[in-house]
Amino acid sequence: MTIYWERCSICRKHKPVRQCTLWQDDMVCAECCLLCSHRGSCPAPAWFGEFRTAVPVSERRREEARKALEDLLKRLESGST
Repeated sequence: MTIYWERCSICRKHKPVRQCTLWQDDMVCAECCLLCSHRGSCPAPAWFGEFRTAVPVSERRREEARKALEDLLKRLESGST
């Protein structure tokens, strides 16, 4: 699969970009949006600096994964002897 990136209107590097909400003609990358001097007055920034929490893995799925890994390791060991 090929991903084609557009050119940022500010830094001119080929990166993933989104349309700027203050200047509709500009496409901005995340770095330029986060470092913009007008970010404090921007009504809806194109890029948000947020952290997402990881989804906890259930104990049942963890046990299934462990059993599958053990099964694969046993198959490898029996095939090499």
